[in-house]
Amino acid sequence: MIYLNLVNELICALCWGITIRLILVRHLNSEAKVVKFNTFVFALMVINLAVVLPIFAFLLKNLPSQSVSWQSALIVTTIDVLSTFNLILFCVFSCCTRLQKCPPTVQDFLVLGAAVKHGQVPPVLATRLDKTIRCWKMHSSAKVIVSGGTVQQARAAEADVMAAYLIDRGIPAIKIVCETQALNTWQNLAFASQLIKSQETVVVTSDFHVLRARTYARKMGLNWSFVSSKTPWRYCPLTFMRDYLGIIRDHWWVFCGSTLLLLLVELILL
Repeated sequence: MIYLNLVNELICALCWGITIRLILVRHLNSEAKVVKFNTFVFALMVINLAVVLPIFAFLLKNLPSQSVSWQSALIVTTIDVLSTFNLILFCVFSCCTRLQKCPPTVQDFLVLGAAVKHGQVPPVLATRLDKTIRCWKMHSSAKVIVSGGTVQQARAAEADVMAAYLIDRGIPAIKIVCETQALNTWQNLAFASQLIKSQETVVVTSDFHVLRARTYARKMGLNWSFVSSKTPWRYCPLTFMRDYLGIIRDHWWVFCGSTLLLLLVELILL
């Protein structure tokens, strides 16, 4: 039983560790690798949910109460359950953001950038821009601010590539404003806010990105509306996990505090 606990804890650590490692691989040079990595991450999370957590439940029931192995299993199980449960809530929330519609009056659209490849718009960013086009057609007097700088060794700024995409699909160049300095979400919002004077602004981003972007906007005092685009399914595991872990990074004290509190309650009750 003790060895089963050690093996299960190792599998749990590998599931999350490998996922984080794959998230850190920012640039995948082929569509086949994108599909492979996303499929692998999805499989790891299924293993964690369908295999690791049930085994932990079995171990906590059958290990000698208050033994070192039992306490170790309790700690790892609590962290895993909390992480997995919050991930599920995050995914549900992100999917629900797709239901949000544009407000009746819009003066500006702000499209948050994402990495471009060889001067081309990748599928996840394309869904944001396509969503913007559909919204703009209902508010054609509004301006469109595209935000994104030159990341690493890219040939062009994200904003310039995004602007070209929108122009090719019918939005007049005179309606588009490029913000080409931002290198992350915080800078997207901060730099764009210097170009936008109206509160009747709609931020367009991907479903998985809304929660983090909206949190940043509120911290800056920006009372903007958000609409989201649906992420292509083959990109969902990595993109959802990346932003979920980004939220934990930004609010690590909340996660650690809730974990310690839950552990304390469990130890008292058990």
